[in-house]
Amino acid sequence: MWGAGQMMFNKILVMAGAEVKIQDYEALTQTVFKNLNPATDISFSSGPMDVLDHSCSKLGFGGKMCIDGTAKMTEESDDLYNTELTCTLEKTDQLLQKYPDIKSINASLLKKNISCLVISVRKNKPGHIHSLHESLAAEESLAGLKMILYVEHTVDPHDLGTALWRFCNNLDPKRDHILVKQFQGNKYTACMGLDGTRKTKELDGFQRDWPNIIVADEATIEAVDAKWESLNIGEFLPSPSLKFASQVYGPSATVE
Repeated sequence: MWGAGQMMFNKILVMAGAEVKIQDYEALTQTVFKNLNPATDISFSSGPMDVLDHSCSKLGFGGKMCIDGTAKMTEESDDLYNTELTCTLEKTDQLLQKYPDIKSINASLLKKNISCLVISVRKNKPGHIHSLHESLAAEESLAGLKMILYVEHTVDPHDLGTALWRFCNNLDPKRDHILVKQFQGNKYTACMGLDGTRKTKELDGFQRDWPNIIVADEATIEAVDAKWESLNIGEFLPSPSLKFASQVYGPSATVE
């Protein structure tokens, strides 16, 4: 699929069984994580990327990730791993106190049988996310957790749609993944960390310019708002630019 026309620009590819309705995002994610062994069911490659993808270390070329969320046949399963453990983290207070660089933790997906956390981090040193993930994966309260998505401290991980958008934009999967395997009892467990934070030369050795979020100016927003009703495209939605303007221009600035 990565060699088929425009599909060659795909960065994250998720495979699921034919029994899953992929338009039902919650059911799809539940099934994928139920079937997922992070150590054996995630593969990485490199290839052409959209020239607008700023997360690539090289223009137009970067890492790709395929997540195999299909039910595994006997010969596909690795008996050395225990993928049945379930993380039951309910309170995040202790983790926030222990790791002051963590600004916020979204653990809501665990209640939906999706073994994944979204964590916002204020990076302040080289290799920060790598070392943080190794420490978190060893936490007893996170035993059985399959994946952690890391986002910038300016991102609210509880605003899941925005957090995932920012995460995917800032991720080169092959470069930015950290897999931690641990031996528990007589089997291994695995937790995959994916670094979706902003990359810089100082902290990440990233050599390219990193763009701000593009926002519309006030005149454009007002023009779209004025014609919204005549477009017959559904209930009015405020411009997304209003949410991000303060991050681009500052909390008290006017969008221009």
